[in-house]
Amino acid sequence: MPFTKETAAAAGRKSKRGKSKKISLTQREFLFNILKQNQAKFQYMLDELSPRDFVATYMKLIPYIVAMRHLQQFDVSEVSRDEVKEIVKDITDGD
Repeated sequence: MPFTKETAAAAGRKSKRGKSKKISLTQREFLFNILKQNQAKFQYMLDELSPRDFVATYMKLIPYIVAMRHLQQFDVSEVSRDEVKEIVKDITDGD
């Protein structure tokens, strides 16, 4: 029995997958700032991990810092002139 638009919608409502785990830009910035402020401590702790644990931790953190390409959105109206200058400076400095 193939899915129709109605049966697919009904199946989606019954799904036990749970909510999507999307993270907002504000949450992403918050996590980035925590990592940036604790960079030395975080680096020390990463250095103490086994290579396998290091890679596992690194791979788990990447989605919180780098948005998947299809989820990237940028609303210019929400950014102040000073923030734009800071973003451009960060890009041109390469840090």
